[in-house]
Amino acid sequence: MLNKKSHFGLAVVLVAAAMVVAGGVVTASNTGFKMNKPLALPGAGQIGSNWTSIPYFNPYGNLGAFCTQTGLITSGVARDTITDIDPVNGAVSTVTCGTAAATSRAIFPGRGVRIRRPTGQSGSIIIVGSHNPSLSITVPDAGTGSIGSLWFSVPYHTTAVTAADLCLSSGLTSTGVSRATIQRLNASTGAATTVTCGTAAAGTLNLVLGEAVQIREPNGPLSFIPAHF
Repeated sequence: MLNKKSHFGLAVVLVAAAMVVAGGVVTASNTGFKMNKPLALPGAGQIGSNWTSIPYFNPYGNLGAFCTQTGLITSGVARDTITDIDPVNGAVSTVTCGTAAATSRAIFPGRGVRIRRPTGQSGSIIIVGSHNPSLSITVPDAGTGSIGSLWFSVPYHTTAVTAADLCLSSGLTSTGVSRATIQRLNASTGAATTVTCGTAAAGTLNLVLGEAVQIREPNGPLSFIPAHF
């Protein structure tokens, strides 16, 4: 059984907004999240590409508000940028914090974003929100380029510890010739690790709190409701 305390670590503060009693057990009917998320220094290639999970319920509404409220750099010559990929058509959208383009760009629940800092900048941001337990996520059919590449916002209280857990709980294709894959990008090194569902390697790729991972499903579209505590 997963140790919840060790899974979340000390980076996240969980606040039960309302409590209900069911069968003699006290459970949270609405849990809020607050995370101090470190951002990797920018560098060559994908170094400094911080793929980030955003809680499905959040106070932001658009990427401009996300920039401002989380503490990203929104003024001056060198500012933070945020990239979002539409998994249906593979379109890549990058906006600069503190601009009208960022304010006009919506946040899509369940879809992660990539944050890149200006050269020479490090630090962290504060992300808050809560989960939508009824939201269904759809992974499009994998195609060429970024078509079908869903950068999935892993819930902050997911029950999945490894990529294998995510494959199983989401119903991703894990048998046969054409199987789903999950990729994690290490922002500190720029190294991408891709594993195939239903293989031993998937069990060795750990999910990291606050990070989004890329899902590709060759037998899509596939819809699922993310497993969570």
